[in-house]
Amino acid sequence: MIYKFYCKTCDMEHELDIPIDKYMDLKEKQKCPYCRKKLERIIEWTGVATGSGDGWYGRSDGGKTI
Repeated sequence: MIYKFYCKTCDMEHELDIPIDKYMDLKEKQKCPYCRKKLERIIEWTGVATGSGDGWYGRSDGGKTI
């Protein structure tokens, strides 16, 4: 699966192919191909999320849960 990472030192984004079954072990070990500094994962959401009730921002009782 393709994941996006960011290098703060180089100010560049990188797309890396990491097998899903190895992601948990490898996600914190990714290094920039240019400066070899640690990369940070860019979290993206392309799905649909809906919901209501407790646990969501704007509960039915008027409170806010984050």
